[in-house]
Amino acid sequence: MKDLLYLTRFLRPHRTAVIIGVVLMIAAGALMPMALARIKDVVNGIFPESVPEEQVVGTPLEELPEEEIQRRTMQAAIILFCFLVAAALADGLAVYAAEYLGQHLLYELRKELFEHLQGLSMSFYDRHRLGELISRVNNDTMILQRTMGPRIMHLVSAPIATVVGVWEMWNASSYLTLSLIIILPLVAGITVVLGRRVRTLSRKVQERLGDMTTSLHEGLAAIRVIKIFSIQRQVKERFDRDNDAVMRTEMKTALMRAINSPLVGIAGGLGIVAILVLGGRLIAEGRMSGGDLFAIIVLMQAVATQVNRLSRLNLALQQASAAATRQRELLEMEDRLPIVEKPVKLEHVEGRITFEDVYFSYTGRSPALCDIDLDIQPGEIVAFAGPSGAGKTTIANLIPRLYDPTRGTVRIDGVDLRQTDPHQIRRHMSIVPQETLLFGGTVRENILYGRPGATDEEVIEAARAANAHDFIVALPDGYDTQVGERGTQLSGGQRQRVAIARAVLRDPRIMILDEATSSLDNESEQAIHHALSRILEGRTAIIIAHRLSTIRDADRIIVLDHGRIVETGSHDELMACDGLYARLYRAHQSQRSDQRVNSEGQTAPND
Repeated sequence: MKDLLYLTRFLRPHRTAVIIGVVLMIAAGALMPMALARIKDVVNGIFPESVPEEQVVGTPLEELPEEEIQRRTMQAAIILFCFLVAAALADGLAVYAAEYLGQHLLYELRKELFEHLQGLSMSFYDRHRLGELISRVNNDTMILQRTMGPRIMHLVSAPIATVVGVWEMWNASSYLTLSLIIILPLVAGITVVLGRRVRTLSRKVQERLGDMTTSLHEGLAAIRVIKIFSIQRQVKERFDRDNDAVMRTEMKTALMRAINSPLVGIAGGLGIVAILVLGGRLIAEGRMSGGDLFAIIVLMQAVATQVNRLSRLNLALQQASAAATRQRELLEMEDRLPIVEKPVKLEHVEGRITFEDVYFSYTGRSPALCDIDLDIQPGEIVAFAGPSGAGKTTIANLIPRLYDPTRGTVRIDGVDLRQTDPHQIRRHMSIVPQETLLFGGTVRENILYGRPGATDEEVIEAARAANAHDFIVALPDGYDTQVGERGTQLSGGQRQRVAIARAVLRDPRIMILDEATSSLDNESEQAIHHALSRILEGRTAIIIAHRLSTIRDADRIIVLDHGRIVETGSHDELMACDGLYARLYRAHQSQRSDQRVNSEGQTAPND
């Protein structure tokens, strides 16, 4: 339960509401058994002959005029009604207070979880499945949500109601109350044993849900590949296995809950039978009034209801505790890029990038970069070429400090990136990634992510620079057209041009283009490169491209192979060396020639 208590820290901003809520919950728990205890006065007024002589204060009821007996009975009934009204009002207010506190706790929890995940390093995401993280934020929070609300109220009100109910029973008959105490250890034992089992099963359910969410996410995110390769059956079988595992574990948990209620109910039933038998004997012996017995029976039923509620609440809390444990584990993961206590702030960036003896390895993999020494001057356009897996994208990831090098130093304007605040240094950079991603919303909103607060004129100017304005105004709603989830309403080339406009709007000193024109046709590619020649003027540019024809005009081309720099120079210099770059370039030109022939409708050469 300590993990549930840990989550109560999210209620600190609502201390006043917590105090008011707890007071209302205590009142709701205490008033109902106090009201039920007043039943004995009404019953004794209806059956005055059942009141033992030792309980009579003043004139016995049966000796009073009938009008006086009716008046006292009505007075007792009014008092009972007032208690019931007060209990009902307190209960309603307590339910609302509990809902208020529960929903605000969940709001603060979800908010902190999302902010925490946003702050974790890219290395963390390399090691964890996205579906598992979504499950922790979504499914685990849903478990907590089912426990919040009225159940929070019962956590306070049910113990109070039980204690007050037992106290009122004791006032009515200590003998009968003592005879029922033997039942409590039985109920407590059932609750503890089943609760531990439910906690273990709940943890397994959350793990299985994580697996199922991962299967679901992959099955939908990769739907195009799944259809192309016709692997729907294999993907379905995997999801079915994970879904079946969730169902089976949930049914085991349901069995524990199903066992709990009848066992506690049977124990309560034994208590009521015992009261009737022993109470009837006490009335026959003149040691108890009929009103006292009736009140004890009603109170016993109310106490049994509260005990049964506490037992079910314990099972729900065990489930919630398992979910809270997973949430706490996630919140306590501190896999972040280290930030020095007093980071260097670069208010103005010239754009010089320096790699000094840089090595880098992704977790559990062979080195992606080895012995990289490189000095890129402000305003220089540097292209990186090489076969797939050579380390080009890794270079692009180190410059905005998405990762820290395993060894060596990356500097911006002579300052070690480890001595800077990543958020501050990234304000001077823009990147167009290899996998273009747009957010759900309008075209305008996606471009504005580059610089929130930019004017419409600035947005349009950025779109023109990216050669995107013409196709945007041709869309049904122009700049206010919805792009769909991940930009699916736009073509690949259109998405890429919107991403370039977003990068341009930021007006960065350092521009990183990672395969920025890979999804464009030749005509659009040429238009983009004409635009980029203006966009990149005066900026430091890092260009990564498989289409080597697009980097011919770069100031310098760095050729990577197996994570090492193997060639450096201009396009003409590298072609004259007849090394790796020249072979890659000729292969690329041959491929473009084949594609051109195919596009003209001629027979493609045999593979």
